[in-house]
Amino acid sequence: MEKQENVESRIRAAILRLEKLSVEPREAPPQGTLLSGDDPATKEEIESLRAENQLLRQEVLELTAAYNGLKQAATNVSGRLDRTINKVETLLEQ
Repeated sequence: MEKQENVESRIRAAILRLEKLSVEPREAPPQGTLLSGDDPATKEEIESLRAENQLLRQEVLELTAAYNGLKQAATNVSGRLDRTINKVETLLEQ
């Protein structure tokens, strides 16, 4: 649960960083500046966001795998409980 909260807070932080990069058109640097990498600070921030994106994608994959494992375990336990309840009901009916 703590890892999930950490991922969520990191995603929120990355979104805030992206929002800071998206400026009003009147404040935007000349067209092509971002693509050509003329602004070192922007280029550094974009690279940092790319790295963060990769880390978050990996963590999401890990959390998804953990979730799927827990879901399967819950399904197994549920099935076993249902079978046990049915056996107990059968015994009580005799």
